[in-house]
Amino acid sequence: MFSVELRYRARKIYRSVKQIVELVSNVLLFLASFLAIILVIYRFGFDMPADYSHEIYYTYRAIIRLFVVLGLLRFLFNFRLLRAEKGFWIEVLVLLFLFALTLFSKHFDRPDFETTNPFLFKVERILTYGVVLLLSIIQLSKQLFVVLRSRVKAEVLFAASFLFIILFGAVLLRLPNATYEGISFTDALFTSTSAVCVTGLTVVDTGTTFTLTGQVVLLMLIQVGGIGVMTFTSFFAMSFLSGTSFHDQFMMKNLLNEASLSDIFRTVVYIILTTFIIEGIGVYLVYVQVQDVVGIDNKLFFALFHGVSAFCNAGFSTLPGNLGNPLVMTGHNPFFIYISLLIILGGIGFPILVNFKDIILYHLRRLWHFLRTWHWDGKRFYHLYNLNTKIVLIVTFLLLVLGTVGIAVFEWNASFAGMSVADKWTQAFFNATCPRTAGFTSVDLAGLGVQTLLIYLFLMWVGGGSQSTAGGIKVNAFAVVVLNLVAVLRGTERVEVFGRELSHDSIRRSNATVVMSFGVLLLFIFIISILEPGTSLLAITFECVSALSTVGSSLNLTPQLGDDSKLLVALLMFVGRVGLITLMLGIIKQKKHTKYQYPSGQIIIN
Repeated sequence: MFSVELRYRARKIYRSVKQIVELVSNVLLFLASFLAIILVIYRFGFDMPADYSHEIYYTYRAIIRLFVVLGLLRFLFNFRLLRAEKGFWIEVLVLLFLFALTLFSKHFDRPDFETTNPFLFKVERILTYGVVLLLSIIQLSKQLFVVLRSRVKAEVLFAASFLFIILFGAVLLRLPNATYEGISFTDALFTSTSAVCVTGLTVVDTGTTFTLTGQVVLLMLIQVGGIGVMTFTSFFAMSFLSGTSFHDQFMMKNLLNEASLSDIFRTVVYIILTTFIIEGIGVYLVYVQVQDVVGIDNKLFFALFHGVSAFCNAGFSTLPGNLGNPLVMTGHNPFFIYISLLIILGGIGFPILVNFKDIILYHLRRLWHFLRTWHWDGKRFYHLYNLNTKIVLIVTFLLLVLGTVGIAVFEWNASFAGMSVADKWTQAFFNATCPRTAGFTSVDLAGLGVQTLLIYLFLMWVGGGSQSTAGGIKVNAFAVVVLNLVAVLRGTERVEVFGRELSHDSIRRSNATVVMSFGVLLLFIFIISILEPGTSLLAITFECVSALSTVGSSLNLTPQLGDDSKLLVALLMFVGRVGLITLMLGIIKQKKHTKYQYPSGQIIIN
């Protein structure tokens, strides 16, 4: 038996060694992750000799070995703690995959491997680059959660994350291999802002300006901006970060608007999986639909780009002239229907999709119970549709129906002249869906009638559902304001709907959102009208509403704006994506709750 003093010294030495190993591991992982990102930017962003690309590839292989060694050390020193984490088995699978990739790497080094197995050669290269980049993002996510512990306000962190990605995206779009003939920093910053804020306003033509590398960068910016930077980083960090503090979880609870801390990880995972599943189905449907289109070269990338752009409500297209291009405009009504459905699913909000999941699981359990007992559960299930789901679905349905009918009536013999009846209704539905809030265009909006443009303005201003990829004041806030107006006109003190009374906080935030929306729009319209004298006020208003609501529809004014006006429109897109209330909460110091109450006073209204 060892003495107590000897065991104490041994434990002290073990703890010291553990701290040193963890410190060195964290430093090496951070440096390796940073190096991996720099190398992939250099690899695909610049022209280089073939020898350089081979050296970068073997550097990535070395980084994989480093991840394996440091991962094994982490398991060796922290196995009991890691075993209790939610992401334990995910990390185990990743480590096993890296170990297998390292073990079989010698087979990929044979001189004849590329010629005898070209498909496996490409797959191995893609896996090597993809895995290292994914692990690098995970490590940077951990660093972001370290920032969370410094008591940074959640709203400030949310806005800062978008700003960082926008600036980083602008740098990537300026790379030599990202464009055919180069692009100014102002145009790159505007395009990056439009992509991250999933708006779709463009100052250059996406298909003719950006190479495949540039379009891949745009695709990644759209995906990150659509789901949300914080959702991505929180998923990775909460899956692989040991010892996530209560404060970290509480911050994520506020960002995701979850009622329970225990539901955060599950909600984030569901958001990621749901997004990829819906986008995957949409990409497949679009890919099948464009198989007979001769003018589209890389059909798989075309389907991937438009599927992601549609679900994220971005409105970017690789076709010259957007979706009004003759390649897809004639005889491809299912294509426009698929894009519209992706826009709607992305725009109703993740809480609605979560509620859909609960409803589907409930009915599957009822069906399983019936198959086991042959007794059907006839209970009412209206309680499954929560108040938020009912309001969003009803308002969304009304806006789509009224918008489709209104646009069809005013454009039947105008912009839709010469089309078949089926084409006219399809285009009416598509053009009623896009203002909420994906800026795809199938007809020249500058040629639409004034009445149709007013319908567009209203639909853009309202937008989609809360916590979705859409923008606008959100249908939730619009519904609450309308219900409050009805209550005032009827002389009732409470705002009631579907057997529920709306909370005072919901009414206050909805009214504040509407007032702030009008205030910001009037300010920017006023400033841009000064910077762009002689420009139509309707065109300026249309562009500003489109930018603030992150729609992307345009009357072709944006490319003609000066640099100052472009930056103002980009700022509007940023404000619209982050959210007016969120941005103000992060800037304005919050007043502490007081226990006293002043006497009530009346102000004469009307």
